[in-house]
Amino acid sequence: MRKKERLEKIRKFVTDFEIGTQEEIVEHLKDSGIRATQATVSRDIKELGIVKIPLKDNTYIYELPKSVSGRMKLAENNILSSECMGQMITLNLVPGSTAFVKNQIVEALSDLIFSILADDDTILIILRDPSQAQDVLETIKNW
Repeated sequence: MRKKERLEKIRKFVTDFEIGTQEEIVEHLKDSGIRATQATVSRDIKELGIVKIPLKDNTYIYELPKSVSGRMKLAENNILSSECMGQMITLNLVPGSTAFVKNQIVEALSDLIFSILADDDTILIILRDPSQAQDVLETIKNW
């Protein structure tokens, strides 16, 4: 099977199922009649831009970047707790998930945000208008 077909098979498999290891992809390809090594799959993953996303249960799954926001429930899978104080919101997250969550927040709410700071497991959002803090927090919690 040609590389293009193998890449498409991997793309569809990662999109349709929660895949946690490259070995699962190798096995799926094998079940589909495609021979590939883990090293080949690793290169294919890099070429496709597939990333590992952390889940609340401290496991990871592979996702295509464009499908991440559509498939993942942001709050349910990543936000452990949250608190509002004045015009500030703090989110405690699954370690390693802040980059993804921060990007989603900035993309959706940038006009309301004065500044946003993130480390490995916490995000601090400072809003322009303190009266919007509770509404912004509820919006994020409903993602």
